[in-house]
Amino acid sequence: MIGFAAVSALAFRALPFAFKNTTALTRTHGSFYRFINYSAQAMLGVIIYDTAFNKQDAPSLMQQFENLDALKLILLLGTFIVVAKTRKILPAFLASLMIYLTAVVYLYGGQ
Repeated sequence: MIGFAAVSALAFRALPFAFKNTTALTRTHGSFYRFINYSAQAMLGVIIYDTAFNKQDAPSLMQQFENLDALKLILLLGTFIVVAKTRKILPAFLASLMIYLTAVVYLYGGQ
């Protein structure tokens, strides 16, 4: 399982370089281009989920759900919507980060 995960992760990262000059990747509306793009976004989603929720699976997260977890979900959804509409990642990320840091300081600053 670990070997398959390593090979598939490497393949999805290396395939765009191997086919960079082919028409399959120059046609941005083609199925191969979308597949490579979606797989990269899926890997990014896994990294973000693992980081935000401390690698908990969904049932564990629901059992130990806190207000800060709700804020994380709202900020992730809000950031996704803003990035989808504006196509600008950095301003949406920085705004969400500032909101999150303010909430953490407010909730846990006195401890």
